[in-house]
Amino acid sequence: MANLTRHESRQAAFQVLFALEKDPQSNNIDKLYDIVLAGKDYDDYLPRLVNGILGTKTELDEQIAAHLADGWAINRLNKADLIILRLAVYELLNNLVPYKVAIDEALILTKTFSDEDSRKFVNGVLKNFAPSVVPKAE
Repeated sequence: MANLTRHESRQAAFQVLFALEKDPQSNNIDKLYDIVLAGKDYDDYLPRLVNGILGTKTELDEQIAAHLADGWAINRLNKADLIILRLAVYELLNNLVPYKVAIDEALILTKTFSDEDSRKFVNGVLKNFAPSVVPKAE
């Protein structure tokens, strides 16, 4: 059986992180992987995303909050959008994917798990984030 693609890993990571956000007392991540993946094989990218985001949630939220428009705060974001932003920002800060890939993947996840207003919002936040992560031309 083939391993998940990076896109499928992001989708699975979103689902696992969303389940953990809804039930913070749940600590059986392996069981969540089994439920979300229905027996599909996966490589180390999925646990890298999930564990990395869980381990740096405070730092990620601070980075996201710093790039929100005036009047917005982390606690006002819906959970799906927040998790999608955490995924994108985690990948960006850890140089796992190029900036454009992080935005494109975040928008695909938003299309799948949220709505059009959320797509615009996530896109705007990540575009605000761009200057801090995109290398400047010399």
